[in-house]
Amino acid sequence: MPNPSNATTVQEHLRDLHTLVEDSLKQWNLSTNTAAATALVGQAHPNRLSHELHPLGPVQVGMLQKDFKEKIAAIRAICLSFAQGPLHQSISVGDASSTSAFKKYSTLLKEETQLEEALSSVKASMTQCQNTLRAASQDGGIKKDHLLGSIKEMATGLGLECYLDTGSRPYSPLPVSILTIGGIVIVVDIEVESTGAILRVKVSFFPEIHQDERVDRLLASNLRCKCGKLLQTEDKSATANLLHLPDCSRDFDAFSKNLKALAILDNFQKKYPVDFFHNMRAMDLDLKELFRREMLLTNNDIERVFKHGHGIPMTHAVLPGPSVAYWAPKSELLDVSWSALATAIEQGANEKVKIPFHRISITMEESTASASGYLPADRAGFLLSEEETQTLSGLSYGSIMNDQGSVGASTILQQPLRWVVPTSDSTIEATYVAVLHPPVVVSEDLAKQLAALSNQAGFNTTMGMNRDQGYLSLQELLVNRAIEQTQWEIVLDQGPNAVRQLFSFDRTKCEARLLHRIPFTHISQVYMCTKLLRQQMVFNALFQSCFKETSSPEEIKKRLAAAQTGNGEDDDDSNDIVDTTPEVAIIIQTPQPPNVILASFVNPFTETSMRIEIVIDPVTASPTVRLDTGMSHTSPMMGFQPGGEFQYMQQQQQDQYMQHSQQQQQHDVFVVDSVKLTQVLLLCDSIPILVRWILKRSFVWMKERHQLMGRRGSIQSGRRPSSLTEDGGILKRPRV
Repeated sequence: MPNPSNATTVQEHLRDLHTLVEDSLKQWNLSTNTAAATALVGQAHPNRLSHELHPLGPVQVGMLQKDFKEKIAAIRAICLSFAQGPLHQSISVGDASSTSAFKKYSTLLKEETQLEEALSSVKASMTQCQNTLRAASQDGGIKKDHLLGSIKEMATGLGLECYLDTGSRPYSPLPVSILTIGGIVIVVDIEVESTGAILRVKVSFFPEIHQDERVDRLLASNLRCKCGKLLQTEDKSATANLLHLPDCSRDFDAFSKNLKALAILDNFQKKYPVDFFHNMRAMDLDLKELFRREMLLTNNDIERVFKHGHGIPMTHAVLPGPSVAYWAPKSELLDVSWSALATAIEQGANEKVKIPFHRISITMEESTASASGYLPADRAGFLLSEEETQTLSGLSYGSIMNDQGSVGASTILQQPLRWVVPTSDSTIEATYVAVLHPPVVVSEDLAKQLAALSNQAGFNTTMGMNRDQGYLSLQELLVNRAIEQTQWEIVLDQGPNAVRQLFSFDRTKCEARLLHRIPFTHISQVYMCTKLLRQQMVFNALFQSCFKETSSPEEIKKRLAAAQTGNGEDDDDSNDIVDTTPEVAIIIQTPQPPNVILASFVNPFTETSMRIEIVIDPVTASPTVRLDTGMSHTSPMMGFQPGGEFQYMQQQQQDQYMQHSQQQQQHDVFVVDSVKLTQVLLLCDSIPILVRWILKRSFVWMKERHQLMGRRGSIQSGRRPSSLTEDGGILKRPRV
């Protein structure tokens, strides 16, 4: 929340507009450099950033539009008053001498404005150079001044007051500078030693009920220099000096975001008659109560609560305030001690949790309209207690909502939750927002569902406006590689049992959005966010598993060159050069992201086309797998229509393929039970591993089938009819 500008001239308003543009471009990761923009235009396939230019991106589009309109209106008002003032009078009077004097004054004013603008630009450049030199300096005193100056600039820009004092502390033999950042509710004391070392960060609240040492540790971890752990001089003596990195490895960006989260609530406290810190604390208590109930129902099965419940509450973990851990990569959970994690959560020891959780942090932001209701000071939480659920029927400051979306056949809770829904005040232009750490790539349809939570006009309609034909599709964003690449090679085994999997994806574009923040109106909607995001995260993980190459581009080129050389020889020894490792070309199709993934390929052992259908449940985010097999590989690839466009099969076609699969099973065709396939995928969370498992099973099936056919032929003709031999685990025809 930037400090309100006191601009009175056109030039000052234009500077404010320039600052708004620069800040927005910085958050969008767009360069303001002219040369960089020119190079982007010259690219044949530029990486567009339209997936972030939307209301759920890093920039508050609504507030940016509002600020622009206000600044432009102020500039127009100044120009209008000037035109109707001295200029109008001079023209009306018609005095030649007055007109001449006015023209001279106008010329002088224009020259003065140009000079002031040039000096302002030079001043900004000099300040930037000064900050760069201070950051790179190895002198502790200079580093201290740079640190305190940077923090002070952040705080004043957020509308907070700053005071600097220098004294001594019993725990430091050197002079200590104390920077005090004050607001209405919060006071932040930062103690910095003369060497530039952070000694202490203390955040005080009024009232003290909001006091929490985790906020102190969070801000201190952002500001503390980590150079001592990263870079040491070669001199191992006791007098060796620490060699600082240029930026001293202080995370100023994270500190600025954390301080802003506190400053927004503090500024709201000045502006509106609502205790916003109390409402954030109430949400935190509600999330902990939901965690307690689900842990009780699952006999303290924290893994199940994490994957299928409301998530794990982690207060002040990434941002000051409540947060929920809702997903993590399966590979990161293999070695997790869930009992130790439960203990750390109970103790509030966020620093002991090393798992790269995906989190939702809850904070507040300005809004163009009132969208949320707020609790009175005497109400502890939005969630009704188990006793209140049975007795409380009405409220004077709002209503009671039965949350049917929190219960179902697959949910942990089996009784609907009851929530307090306070009456919103139209004069309070503030709303809750769920900040995603890290941001998540989602399909446009899912983004629209999440945008609808805010109930703000324009959010849902603007999501579909994408006129840039060069945008990156959902698949291209998830692959995160050069979009010109056509195949990705994965080899999971070595030696004679290896099968080379060559993955490609259907190029039909599915629009995507990169979500940074999700405005919402009530704490109960956070659970809906977690369910939708979990389904998308499972889809993303499965899709990305197909495009993590195990072979380097050099190895692929070398193999292709060897194959071409071998195919060009006429002698019998040429086969020794050719790589005989079987290849499987697999096409990944995503007709309904994040609901369905299809993997189509020709099995080299059964010589039939196969298609893996993975359906991700929108409620549980659990995938189920079905294998269609037995189709001739010479038939057209299923799912593609003339013109290259992909359309998902209708329900009637699916029923036909199910009947076809059952008939094939009766006629000695390779099939695998859907339950078994689902179990394999749940264990590995990887489509390439699932394909390898199917290929190995099909090879064993073919081997047994050929052996059975060989025995039948021997009985009938008295000799072995098979011309196939087993070579290194792969059936091959012998040379003739």
